[in-house]
Amino acid sequence: MRTLVAAGLVLGLLAGCAGRWTYDKAGVTPGALDRDLAACRSLAHRPYWFAFTRAARVDQDALNQCMQHRGYSARRDD
Repeated sequence: MRTLVAAGLVLGLLAGCAGRWTYDKAGVTPGALDRDLAACRSLAHRPYWFAFTRAARVDQDALNQCMQHRGYSARRDD
């Protein structure tokens, strides 16, 4: 039981360390940003059954590349 709890804590910490990202593009509306993020998230989706959070199912590098291809600058918020 302790091993299971410890594994859960480690996974939770790893998911929390993923960080948040901000995407900037001159003149973009919030609606256009949401549409672009949704499209890029679907392209960057990783079908891992063991990923406990939605963020863990996205390849962040692929998401950033997709957003940069659409004209956004990506920066990590720490």
